[in-house]
Amino acid sequence: MRSTTNYQDVFDHANDAIFIHDEESGEILDANRMAGRITGFPVPILRKMRVGDLSARDKGCDSLGALMHIHRAVDEGPQLFEWWLRRPDGSELPTEVNLKRIISNGYPRVIALVRDIRDRKRAEEQLVAREAYYRRLIANIGDGIAILDREGTVRWVGPSIRKVLGFREREVRGRGIFERVHQDDIPQLQEQLAQLGRCSGNEGCFRYNIQHRDGSWRIIEGTCVNLLEDEHVDGLLVTFRDITLRIEAEERIRQRELELSHMARQSTTGEMASALAHELNQPFFAIMNFLGGAIRRAKAGRLDNDTLLEVLENTRAQAERAGRIIRTVRNFTRKSNFHRELVDIRKIVEEIAPFIDIEARAQRVSVRYRLLREAAMVNCDWVLIEQVISNIARNGIEAMVDTPIGQRQLILNTHITAAHSVVMSIEDRGHGLPWTNPDRIYDAFYTTKKEGLGIGLSLCRSIIDSHGGHLWATKGSGGGAKFSFSLPLVPDKPA
Repeated sequence: MRSTTNYQDVFDHANDAIFIHDEESGEILDANRMAGRITGFPVPILRKMRVGDLSARDKGCDSLGALMHIHRAVDEGPQLFEWWLRRPDGSELPTEVNLKRIISNGYPRVIALVRDIRDRKRAEEQLVAREAYYRRLIANIGDGIAILDREGTVRWVGPSIRKVLGFREREVRGRGIFERVHQDDIPQLQEQLAQLGRCSGNEGCFRYNIQHRDGSWRIIEGTCVNLLEDEHVDGLLVTFRDITLRIEAEERIRQRELELSHMARQSTTGEMASALAHELNQPFFAIMNFLGGAIRRAKAGRLDNDTLLEVLENTRAQAERAGRIIRTVRNFTRKSNFHRELVDIRKIVEEIAPFIDIEARAQRVSVRYRLLREAAMVNCDWVLIEQVISNIARNGIEAMVDTPIGQRQLILNTHITAAHSVVMSIEDRGHGLPWTNPDRIYDAFYTTKKEGLGIGLSLCRSIIDSHGGHLWATKGSGGGAKFSFSLPLVPDKPA
């Protein structure tokens, strides 16, 4: 008797709602207090009801369905499923039902353990909503996102792949990325993935050419993070974007800058036409004098071999001088594509020096070169760096027009910095930098010259920036301006 009372107490005070059903009719034979609390019906009333009477029929829950579950528990064993209850106030309650056949007091019965799962349902709905939220985000971002295995096979890819490369998700999933990567880029990309796959958390950037669904080739740039050991990802997380249009735009800008640079060099040469003509006139006049004197001596019968050799040697020297001037002008004004090469900065200065000296002599300016004794190798476009040096030097020469002749001095200096760069400085003794907002001198079309275009320093800064360097201006030691630019040094023996 005591044992029966204990079991009744457990039944009445259980945390789950408990129903006892007849296995044939499905009638509710008994229910505990929690059953009354969940359903909203008093227990005595529950004992007179069927499951369909307290179920939400609009949710697909009715007497027939409940009876089918009960019979299935009898025939097939325990059943676990979701069921919606309708309370007396009309509210609906999601529950989880566990049915099991038992023998009670010698009679076969079906026991139903019913649990309120509203909190779980809310959490599931939040998860579904959050997943839908992130799916919409991933579907509408401009970048592609994918998860690869170590060999580069696509395990998962976001819907934005269609915007980037034109493929549907199912067309890409399970396939290797190397099937459409350009063959020239495959070895490097394979090596990058192999390195990233060696250690968890490794990150890397890459750029390669890949074939679009329409057959065109696109330039792809992206990043990759090793999340192979993350149980939620288990792969290499890749984000990528199509930068083809950006690269094409940068190339168009580069071509326009080259054309503008060429126009600026042509303009510089035109402005120096008078000085160039005077400079070339001297060797040509000397050649005419040497040859004229030799002709007169030959007619007079006084031209011996030693004198003839002397005349020819002097003539050759003057012809070489004229040739150097013409070669400097021709190299400076030639139109060429952007082409980088490894060159000693001293060699660039030596090549452009005759051009600077011509202008300096015409303006009665003394030029001093303080160059490094050792080589300073830089990877640059020779002509463009010559243009920067020439432009700044000519600006310095022109800035000294009001400086007393004996004090006109232009100093070109090179030195190495601790940041592994070579710095080229060009200092004059002219009127100096403008007092207000000195940085304006780099703005396009800003000029203090009456006939200037205002593209010189702006172009110089653009050229130096494109070489990974920096251009700046300070006050010179002699009161004028000092312009400096840096270029990254190239090691003698690359790692």
